[in-house]
Amino acid sequence: MKGVLFRRTLALFVLVLLLADIAILGAYSYFGRKTYIELELDSLDSVMNSAKGIYEVRDDMFSSRNSFSKSLGFLSSTADVKYYYFYYTSVGIEAVTNIAEYSNAYIQSVQYDILDGQHIRKKDLQLTNHINAIAVGEPLYGSDNVIEGGLIFVREIQHIDIAFGKLNSALRLFGIGIVPVLLIIALASIRQINKPISEMTKVAIELTRGNYSVRANENVHGEIGIFARAMNRMSDALSQTIFQLDSEKRQLWYILSSFTDGVAALDNTGNLTHYNPALMKMFGAVDVKTPHDLIPDTQIWEAFRSVLETRESNTLRYTLPGDKYLWISIVPVMGENGACTGVVGLFKDVTEIENLEKMRRDYIANISHELRTPLTSIRGLLEPLSDGMIKDDAVKMRYYGIMLHEVERLSRLITDMLQLSRLQSGTEYMEKTTFNIGELIDDVYQSYLQNAQQKGIHLELDIEDDLPDVISDPDRIEQVLVILLDNAMRYTGEGGTIRISTCQDASDIHVSVWDSGCGISPEDMVHIFERFYKTDKSRKEGGTGLGLSIAKQIMDKLDEQITVKSEVGKWTCFTFTVKKYVSNAIALGPVDDAAIVYNDLSGDQPGSKETEEKESLDAPFEVLRQDKKGEKPRFKNRVIKKKETK
Repeated sequence: MKGVLFRRTLALFVLVLLLADIAILGAYSYFGRKTYIELELDSLDSVMNSAKGIYEVRDDMFSSRNSFSKSLGFLSSTADVKYYYFYYTSVGIEAVTNIAEYSNAYIQSVQYDILDGQHIRKKDLQLTNHINAIAVGEPLYGSDNVIEGGLIFVREIQHIDIAFGKLNSALRLFGIGIVPVLLIIALASIRQINKPISEMTKVAIELTRGNYSVRANENVHGEIGIFARAMNRMSDALSQTIFQLDSEKRQLWYILSSFTDGVAALDNTGNLTHYNPALMKMFGAVDVKTPHDLIPDTQIWEAFRSVLETRESNTLRYTLPGDKYLWISIVPVMGENGACTGVVGLFKDVTEIENLEKMRRDYIANISHELRTPLTSIRGLLEPLSDGMIKDDAVKMRYYGIMLHEVERLSRLITDMLQLSRLQSGTEYMEKTTFNIGELIDDVYQSYLQNAQQKGIHLELDIEDDLPDVISDPDRIEQVLVILLDNAMRYTGEGGTIRISTCQDASDIHVSVWDSGCGISPEDMVHIFERFYKTDKSRKEGGTGLGLSIAKQIMDKLDEQITVKSEVGKWTCFTFTVKKYVSNAIALGPVDDAAIVYNDLSGDQPGSKETEEKESLDAPFEVLRQDKKGEKPRFKNRVIKKKETK
């Protein structure tokens, strides 16, 4: 399939060739015939001059007009012309001619013009028998320079028409024969010219498709070769430029994708040019085609357009649904010529910062309140004592008791704060060991039973028999259980019920403390483990507000879980997990291949394996059981090199 350039070039060449052939034939036919007619007219002028010369000397050589007429007859026969001789007589105009058979009206009409002194030259005279002819006519003067008559010569040019007709036929045949030859030559030449142009066209198309490895043929001579070399150099430069742009674009995308903050950029026409996944995640965008697909709020884009117009940076705070806060900084992008080429916006999620700031403010307010309350009470009692206003010893002892109670409360608050701080900083020591979780729960139950009876609360114990040993820190587990029971005792009224129960799954024992107290609302449930948070803030003796925070930190430190479920006005249930003790070792992860952990609990038992070759082995220490009741177990580090298998 030939290219468009080839077809158009060939069609243009054929059209030009045909027009040139037609123009040459027409020009030759028109100007050639005209030239021959002019030559014939010049020949007639020569004959006319000869006749006029004869007429001027007729008085010496001829005795009458008959003799001149004979001379005209001789000229007519020798010069192949016809004549029409007319002159004045006493009766009018008489004529002598040998063209009477033509009966041409033109001859009759121009004789009066000739008698008036005019010279006649007629190129396209058509005789009565439809024969083309030419004619010249001039007046004849006498000796006294008076017009005596006139003479017209006529010559037929039919032979010129016949000759040019044959010549035109020959030229047409020549044109018909030479055009195919010229077309073949033109076809070969055009194809030779079109081939490198077609190849360069293909190269240009491949360049537009991103294939920068194609090259044009530079071996072609002339301007096409120069153009091919220029295109190849342009292809090299374009390839390097595109590679650099792609590399920079990928780097920019990787940088934007690695940002945890959102980024959006607009050009100077307001079109979205760049954005990153973090921004899409912030606003929940999926398919982004327009700026409003990314951020549906027009307020933000109006801020972008304002920066684009004013070229001044702007910052604003924006609130997302779900109590999320954004800090947005919008700056203009200035070009080298000082023109603003676009704007860039940085979207920073400051929700955590806001929450930390709020937590800091609440923490300072809470701790100030908790410290001020006992101090105010102590001061109120000390002032009358120091002023000597209290004389009764019984009243003094009651005041001293109240102050001691407030000091103990203040001491507990400070102790809880220090412990929570150590737990959060990771400096609180945890010692994991195996123990019987049922015995620990029973001990705690017995310690709270009398107190519960005094408050009119039914304290129930519902634990399974023969619970397996667990591995954890028994002191910390007891502390968590005490915190939960204290909360239950505090918020359960007289006649209420508190139940301690257990259940187990394949890996954990779940310990629950259920009470029939006032319950916890869903709004308070999400904050229940926060510091100084109290569901009933009106209670003066509601505790320090740090117990559940300490319990949560302890369970996180022990890699356990603590959860809460509640129904407002009916019940509340706190549940925490304790891992079962499996075999003798704490499974803390794989050790290197050169170490194997052995079990010393059963001693050297017959048939026990002395070596074990696995890719992942138990931790390089074991936990010893309690030999005597009440004695705490201890850790024993033991790392033994692998022995050869016997």
